[in-house]
Parts: sequence; structure tokens; C-alpha cells
Amino acid sequence: MIADFHKMKEIYQNKKENLQNNKDGRNREMTFREQIRNLAGSQSYSRGMQIYNRGKVLRFHIEEAEGVHADENVIIEADVEGSRSTPYHVYLMWNTVWEDLVESECSCPAFWEYDGICKHCVAVLLRYYYETKNRMGQMNLMQIPGIQKGMARKTTGSIQQLLQKGALVKSLPMIQGDICGKVRLEPHMVVENTGITVSFKLGINRMYVLKDVFGFARAIENHEKVFYGKNLQFIHAVESFVPQSRPLVSFLVQWAEKNEYRYGGYHSYYSVYGNAREKQIDLSANDMETFLELMKGQEILASVFYMDEKPWKIVEQIPERTLKILGKTDGIEVSINRLSGIRGNRYNIFFSGNQIMMEPMKRMEPVKEFLECMAEIPERKIFVEKTDVPLFCMELLPALEQCFECTKENFDEQQYGVAIPEFSIYLDAPQTDMITCRPQVQYDKKVYSLYETRDVALRDLGKEAAVREVIQRYEEAYDERQKAMVITDEDKIYDLLTEGIPVFQQLGEVYISDTLKGMQVHPSPKVAVGVSIESGLMQLKMTAGEMSKEELIDILSRYNKRKKYYRLKDGSFVQKEDSGLDILVDLKETLQLTDQQLMQESVPVDTYRALYIDQQLRENPVISLVRDKNFRSLIRNMKTVEDNDFEIPAELEPILRGYQKTGFLWLKTLSANGFGGILADDMGLGKTLQVICYLLSEYQEREIQEKSKKEPVEKEQDIENEGRQREKKSSDDRLRRNALIVAPASLVYNWNSELERFAPRLAVRMIVGTAAQRRTLLEAADEREILITSYDLLRRDIDFYKKYCFRCQIIDEAQYIKNHSTQAAKAVKKIQADTRFALTGTPVENRLSELWSIFDYLMPGFLYSYSRFREELEVQIVQHESEEASERLRKMIRPFVLRRLKKDVLRDLPEKLEENMYTRLEGEQQKLYDAHVKRMKLLLDKQSEEEFNTSKIVILSELTKLRQICCDPALLFEEYKGESAKLEMCVDLIRNAVENGHKILVFSQFTTMLSRLADRLEKEETAYYMLTGSTGKEKRAKLVEEFNKEDNSTAVFLISLKAGGTGLNLTAADIVIHYDPWWNLAVQNQATDRAHRIGQKNVVNVYKLIAKDTIEENIVKLQEKKHALADQILSGEDMGSGSFSREEILELLGSK
Repeated sequence: MIADFHKMKEIYQNKKENLQNNKDGRNREMTFREQIRNLAGSQSYSRGMQIYNRGKVLRFHIEEAEGVHADENVIIEADVEGSRSTPYHVYLMWNTVWEDLVESECSCPAFWEYDGICKHCVAVLLRYYYETKNRMGQMNLMQIPGIQKGMARKTTGSIQQLLQKGALVKSLPMIQGDICGKVRLEPHMVVENTGITVSFKLGINRMYVLKDVFGFARAIENHEKVFYGKNLQFIHAVESFVPQSRPLVSFLVQWAEKNEYRYGGYHSYYSVYGNAREKQIDLSANDMETFLELMKGQEILASVFYMDEKPWKIVEQIPERTLKILGKTDGIEVSINRLSGIRGNRYNIFFSGNQIMMEPMKRMEPVKEFLECMAEIPERKIFVEKTDVPLFCMELLPALEQCFECTKENFDEQQYGVAIPEFSIYLDAPQTDMITCRPQVQYDKKVYSLYETRDVALRDLGKEAAVREVIQRYEEAYDERQKAMVITDEDKIYDLLTEGIPVFQQLGEVYISDTLKGMQVHPSPKVAVGVSIESGLMQLKMTAGEMSKEELIDILSRYNKRKKYYRLKDGSFVQKEDSGLDILVDLKETLQLTDQQLMQESVPVDTYRALYIDQQLRENPVISLVRDKNFRSLIRNMKTVEDNDFEIPAELEPILRGYQKTGFLWLKTLSANGFGGILADDMGLGKTLQVICYLLSEYQEREIQEKSKKEPVEKEQDIENEGRQREKKSSDDRLRRNALIVAPASLVYNWNSELERFAPRLAVRMIVGTAAQRRTLLEAADEREILITSYDLLRRDIDFYKKYCFRCQIIDEAQYIKNHSTQAAKAVKKIQADTRFALTGTPVENRLSELWSIFDYLMPGFLYSYSRFREELEVQIVQHESEEASERLRKMIRPFVLRRLKKDVLRDLPEKLEENMYTRLEGEQQKLYDAHVKRMKLLLDKQSEEEFNTSKIVILSELTKLRQICCDPALLFEEYKGESAKLEMCVDLIRNAVENGHKILVFSQFTTMLSRLADRLEKEETAYYMLTGSTGKEKRAKLVEEFNKEDNSTAVFLISLKAGGTGLNLTAADIVIHYDPWWNLAVQNQATDRAHRIGQKNVVNVYKLIAKDTIEENIVKLQEKKHALADQILSGEDMGSGSFSREEILELLGSK
């Protein structure tokens, strides 16, 4: 055996070497062609060669095989044009060592009928040899048929054929004259017991016999001109025929291609005509149905079952089927009428009168087996003895009556013991949480349980099964002893009481025990809610019709939204539908009402809940709502902000844009009603100016009051000042001060400058300097002054502020307090103020907890405690994607967040065009990056989940190093002397922009990268400014002012993302370059809007530089993946990434 193996191996090796060393291309070609001929046969080979030469092999594809001997085999796939509109798909596996076919498959209908391969496979193998082998250098170009020396390249064969076909079709009317489009193809059908055959005639006036179907099909494919006689000769194309005949032409071509293996292939019209069988084609069952469907509604000449030929009309019609039942003393005779026809796959074909009727087989499916039995009996008559008649009546008769016209003579089902079943259903409730159901059926005097199997021959099992199926919808278990169904599931009990019993009553008599009658289903109670405002507090009253408070509280405490009912303690049910109880439950949860509070006559609620309550109650029309005058006034004021009677300061009225005036009125309305809010306008829309207008308006109102020496005049709606007055009373023991503005350190001087510019009448004091200086400044400030400080300084000086109470506190860039546990967040929340506002273009950057922190500053308790907010809203929205929780949060915050986007309000603002600019790492930079990625993956693979969670700082540090390598490896490796792909691209961009007269902002997260850029710009002799976190406030303001001057030639401003992303107005620039992508897209957008804001006159081009196939590209994808949360809640702000899971980090590294 071992010797045989070695011998075979030697033979194989010799054959392999011989084939590889064969240099004679001509001999190989002949060997190859002969081999294909042997695989296919002469006719298929000849036909395949024609297909190849006509360029009909499309979508040709070769790839290496997989698995054993993969290096020896290739997979060849191609589409080949055929007679159908869809090409045939060919799959081949060819062994390149043995030069042999391993596998073959074609989607053409004839493939499985051949002993060898089909013509389409032949064509693909020929293309593989002539074209692929030639490209491999194993065959000279001169060996390809049709190629001559020096000959130019030609149009691809299939495309050339398509172009010629289109040209031919268009030219047919000119070439053929009156004949074009007038040739008729007339079928003649012969129906015999053995099947259906069809022959054809064609012509215009005189009809000629079609003697060779295969030749006709080939002529159509090749657009050949054929002579039938001196009166008929024309180019064969589908368009040559009348429209009614064209489907038949296509049918014939497809039939010929599918059946050529049976008749020996195609013949040319120029050769001897084929045999007689080719004039008259045989139709398979599928062919017959396809042919008749084409001819549906038309007449056809046919000879049916040896009758003379005559016209028959083809229709889709149900033939007349009759069935007669004749009663005899010992049983019944059943007979049906005889129909003349043929059985197909989808239709039964019948011939009656002058009609060929096509009856869909599915219509007779219920009696299929009965018809098969009848077909075996020539007389079409059967006998059923008396003892079997009841079973016949139950099992067969119902279906027969549906499919046949039935007549009955001397026959009555009742005489044969077939009684009509009568159903009874007994329902009982032996326990509070249990219902039993005992169904019975009665035939005359005999009674049976639906679950027993006695006397089945005498029972209508079909009807019993139908009743049993309905009852089983509510079934849980079956008690064999009582022969009863048992229901204990509360939902099914409710469904049975409300839906099941009425359905049961349609089936038969339903008997209900007194115990079950006591298990009532009460209609939905009428819910009423009263809302009033007294002394600055809102009072809420809730009732539910005649339901006691104890029952109402019990329902609300056990509320389940998925259930259609409430269950009372006595076991009865209360319907939920259209009750309004859902709203009461929602109010209880949202307003954090306790059972003890609900027992009271009215419940005190914070006034800031007014709009939410009003919206919830108005959306449910079934609730009876009673609102007092003060409540209606408050709602009206909040909903009609633009109509409120607040005067815009005269000096600012011509400056403010329309949307800014709306923002001013919104701030005034909130303040007048004792509320706080977030002004969340897009960056660059002038949030600062709207706040200054509000502060100036407040100053003017107090000035008027002081001059008149009167108490503040109450407006007609008393409620407008109640909230504010209530808060003032709580802080009377503190020193009153005007307003406190808290901003990032970089914006303190900007606020001072803007106040001096737009409201010089306002007294402003910056609380800056040393600790002693700040304390002195704070104590020296009077009640009229507006104080400005930074988050960091407020955190240090918070004890100095304890004795003061401000009329208004404003925090700018409120995302600084997004982490509620930081000292900065805690400090701003300790300040006592009557009214609080927050300014930020990004209320949600990373998490919903950021939104909670801002509202905890504005109106503590509005969004509950953080633990409750996280449980009920944040987790539901972020992790479970709850639309219900999202809508609840949106409704709560909507009145207190004003957000406008630039694209919506600044129609005159120039366009912002953003583009990602990709570069690819090369050489040493690429090697360093790949090595670091590999190192990180190894680190992650070795860590357990616990180790990963404790080493996130290290992981993030490693990710930062990857980003630095993308920027410039010199940021990480001091000895690095190679190039940086991104640095070169950035310098090129800057150079081109400067040469074309643009000013450019370049942002980077890494100040060291800015220094590298600065060094290059100095070598390029390009002037620049640079601003980082170490730049002093005064110098910062000076740099901005200088850069914006038109006559300043310095065109480049290098800015660190963190230090310069907010509070700067740099509209002199119209090109923004983000050197490296940051996790948070909103921060990048803020930086971009230093240029794209009010005052910009040019289109702003934003270029984001990204290293291809690196962590940077994946950061961009992650930004897109995580932006939906802010959009969902605030309708218009992206979010970035704050922390990462192991999977996200691996995804970031995944490109390498």
C-alpha cells in the first residue's frame, strides 16, 4: 500500500513537472480545446465557441480556491447572456496542475439535463484559456482567434453586440419597410391524452409553416434574414412581429434554448430543415401553463382529443362541477360529472364548448384526495355503506359542498344519526384568583366533555375542535378529575371576563356561578384634577369619581403600564382604558408625591412644575381639569413670551436681532415668575448680549421704582412676582447685591468689555487679583454693581460670598459644572440668588448627568435627586433607549431651555463648509504607530475586567500617545528625526491659504504640537500668533484685537483647543484647521464658531486633519456613533465620549 502511494506521488509529480515545463502554446491550445470538447460534446462545444466569440461572457472573475490543494485550483465565475433578460450564472473549479475540471454548475434550465457541461460553461472555459492564460504569458496574442498583428484594440464583444442590436432595431423600419412590426406568429395546438404539442405558422397575409423552431430561435438571436417565399423574407428580430405575437416569439426562443439537448441542438436556416418533430414542439406541464398564460383571453386554433381543429378561447375560469348524493336502503351513492382535461402543476386545464378553462389547483385542494379516488373509477361514482355515512357527512361532505354544486335525492343527514352539536360552557370561581371552565357538547340526548374521546364516529369533531381552540386561548392547566380548564393568571382572568365570555356566548350557552358574578369589572373612573396657585405655591387636587382615596392610592402604588386593568383588594377589576389614571400615576412619580400627601385634600407643588402639569393634563381629554385664575395667568405668560409686556432698553433695541429679542423676553418672563433657565443658543448667536439686555432692563426697572419712591408695582397678574417675593423673604438676613456672573477665567475680561460696550450705565466690578484683593473688592461693592469672577476664584472665595444674596446669578459656559461632584459645581450652587440662569451651547456633551447638574444649580430638586434621576430617566434613555422616558424628560425641561441654531435664525450668516482631510502615515512614523498599537492590544488581552477597570487612566494615557504619534512622533520621542505626514499637510494648507489672502485659525489639543507648528512657520517666514492656557488674560484680549484688525498682516493664529475654544471672537479668519480630532465633537464645534459667528462676512472653510487607518479615523466614527443623546433630548447638539469600554478601545485600535 505504501509502495502504491509513493508510485502515485511520483506519477503526480512527473505530470506536474511536465505540464509546467510545456512551452508549446499551440499544442496546449489544441489539448485544451479537445479536452473541453470531450467534456461537452461537439454540439455544445460549437455553440459555446459561438457564445464566446460574440462576447456574451460577462462579469468574468477568477480567484484562488480554499481548502485541500487550494494552490492548485482556481474558482472561475461569470455571467453569460442567454435568451432570458437575466444572464445565466456559471461556477467552475479548474485544476491548474492537471488541467482538468473539478466542479461545474450553470443556472440555465438545460444544465442538469446534459451528460456533460453546457454551452455556457464551454464559453467561460474558453475565455479563461484565451484571455487569462494570455495575460500570464503562456500564450501569444497571435494565437487568439480573430487577432492580427498590429491590430488595434476593439470594443468589448458584448458591448459591441448591444450597440449593434440597438442600431439594428432603430433601422428596421427603413430596412424592411412595410413588413416591420406586421409579421404574425400563429400557434396551432394539438391536445391528446399523452400531452400537448404546438406548431406555428408565420406571415402577414399568407401564412407559412414554421419548419424549424431551433433555426427560428437562432435567427432571432443573431438577427438573421430568412427567406420563407417570394412574399415573405425579413430580418428576424422581436420588433419585426406584431405586438401580440412578441411574447410568443420570446417563449419560443426560451423553449429552444432549454430543449436543445433533447433535439440535438440548433440548425441554421441555410442548412437542411430539421426533422418533423421540430415543427411541432412538445410542452411540459410548466411550458403548457406558461404558454396558456401568454394566450389568456385570446383565441387559438386547436385540435382537442382527436376532434377537428377549431378556434378555442383560453380563459381563467372555474368549470361547472356537480355532485349528486342518492340515498339507498343500505347506504348512499355519490357521483360527480366527468370533465375532459389535463392536470398541470398550477392549473387544471379543462376543455368545454369552445373554451379552454384554467382552474387554479389550490381551489380544489380541500377535496384533492377525493378527486384522486374518483379519477381511478371510470363511472365517477362511489358507494358509501350505511355505517360509514355519518363519518362521510362529517369528514367529507362540508368540503364537497364548498367545491361542488351538490344535489341530494332521498338523503337527509339526520336519518343517519348525524345530530347537530349543542355546546354549553360552565364557568365558576372557586377561589379569588382562580376560574374553572367546563365545556360540554350535546348530540340529541347524549352529553360529552370536549376533552373526552367516546363515540367519535357519532360526533362532529371539526366543530368541537373549533370550539376547543377558542377556549384554549385562556387555558393554563387541565383538571382531569373535574374535566375542566383552570385559569389562575390574572391577565387571562381579566381577558376572559371582558372578552372571553362574550365570545363563548356566540358558541353556545354560558352558565356563570354566583361566585364568579361577584368578580366584577368596573368601568374606568372619571378622573378630575384641580390646580390653583396661592402665595407662590401651587396646590393640586386629584379625585377619581366615586373611588375612595384609599382605593386610588392603592391603585397608583401598584400601577403597571403593561396591564389593561387595575385589580382592587376585593378581587374586582377596574378598566384602565380612557380613565386618565395613567396621568395620575405619571404626576405622582414626576412630582414625587407620597401616599400621605395624596390623602390630603390638596397637595403643595413647586410652581416650576406648572407647565409640565398643564401639558400633561391638556393631552388627556378624559381628565376633567379645573384651573384657577393665577394658574391660567402663569401658563399664559410662559406660553406667550413674545407678547409679554417687557420693554427692551432703548439703546439696545436697534442692535438686537429678532431672535435675540425673543431670548430677552424669555429671560424676563422666567425671572418674573421666579424660574431659572438655560439659554442654550448655538455658539456665536450672542448669548452674552441677550443677558446684558436683561441686566440693563432689570436696572432700569429698579431705577424707575426708586425715583417714584414706591414699592414695586404689581401687574395685573399677581403671580408674576409671587415666586420672586417668596425667595427674597428667605434671604432677608443677607446683604443684597445686584448680579453675579461666573465665567471661565479666559472670559472674565471679555464680559467686562462687553458690558462696558453695550451697557455703560451698568456698574461692573471684576473680582480678581490676590485673595486679599478679591475680598477687598467684594466688600467694597455696592448693591448696584454687577460682579464678575471665574469658577476657580469663586471656588476659593466661596466663604466670602456667604453673607450676600444676589438678585441674579449667571454662569457662562455652564458645562464647567457638568460634573456635579466638583468643587466648582458645588461653589456656584452655594450662592444665594433670587434668579439663576445658565449659558451654554452644549448643555449635554457626554452624559445626561450634565443636564441634571445644571438644573440642580438652576432649580434644586426640579430633576429630583441624582440617584432617582439616574434610575428613572438616564438609565432608561441611554441604556434601554426608552422613548417614553425621553419624552417625559423633554416635557419637563422644555419651558426652561431656549435653544436656537444658527442655520435656523441666521439666514444671512455665510455658509460653513466642513471637510475631512486624510493623510497616510509612512515610513518610520507608520512603524512607530503599528508597534504601539500592538503593545496596547497585548496589554488589553492580558487584563481581566477588574484589572481593566482599575487601569483606565493608564489606558487613556496610552491612547493619548497614539494620538501624539499621529500628530508628530517628535511629541513623544525626542530623538525622532523623521517626517510627520500631518505636519507637512498642515503647513501646505497654511502656505496656500496665506498666499491667497486668507486668515487661518489652527486648533490642537497638544500645546507641544502648536510649538512644533510655530517652529515650521518661522522657517517658512510666516507670521503667527499663539494662544495657550499659559497666555495671560490681558495679553489674550490684546492678541484677539490685533488679529481682527484688517491692516494686520499676521494671518495665522495657533490656539490650544481648551484655552481658546470658547469666549473668543475671531471673525477675521475664514479658514479653521483642526489639527487633531478631539473626543468631544461639541468642543471642536465651539472652537470652529470662534470664526463662524455674527460678524463673519465670508464662507468659513473647516478642515479636519485625520491620519488614515489610525485611531484618529476611529475617533471620528465614535463621535458620530455617540452624538444621538443630545439630539434626542435637546434636538440639535452632538455629544462626544467621556469614558470607554474595553470593546470601544479595541474598536479604536481595530484598524491596525
